[in-house]
Amino acid sequence: MDYTRLSRIEHGSRPAPGLVEIRTLADLLGLDMVDLLVAAGTSREVMEYLLWAERLQHTEAAPGIHAYDPSSSPLLAKNTFCVTVQDRHGALCRVRLGGEVLAVFSFSPETALIIAIPPEAVVAHCGRPQAETCTADSVFPATVKKIRRLGQVTNLVLAANGFELNSLHSEERVKRMNLKEGKSVFASVQATAIRTEPKKEDKR
Repeated sequence: MDYTRLSRIEHGSRPAPGLVEIRTLADLLGLDMVDLLVAAGTSREVMEYLLWAERLQHTEAAPGIHAYDPSSSPLLAKNTFCVTVQDRHGALCRVRLGGEVLAVFSFSPETALIIAIPPEAVVAHCGRPQAETCTADSVFPATVKKIRRLGQVTNLVLAANGFELNSLHSEERVKRMNLKEGKSVFASVQATAIRTEPKKEDKR
């Protein structure tokens, strides 16, 4: 990239580059691309969908990833739970999942909910993230139970207090964090990323 173009991008006189160029810049600067763009104001949920779109264009580098649909996948089904609302402030609710209380948004007045936590929205951290830099509404301790590599994407099974969550990360991030089975981590999830619906009663 010509330095004059980079200067114009930095000063806002040219549009931002594409994801491939942003990834290259992040690598050269020694930064995590997602963390870089989240710090610049892009929501983490939007970033994860952009990354999946990028992977769809590079399926040769990650065999099998083209079959992943963020809105419907076996991992999303595994991250679906029945919960009860503990308290609410408008649409913002706190629900109990195992031994943790998570923040979710629900416009239903029902107290029994089904929540689905997209695996690409579950972020693993080596230590507890700092409140001033972490945008997640729910942070809780967990242990890496399983590590499954799917091309360049890695599926982490995180064992938390009374439940398990599937998480998806790039292979590079997993290596950088030196994640291994049995390692203690912290997991974070944004309330807006969790899908909710009222639990349907059994009519029998």
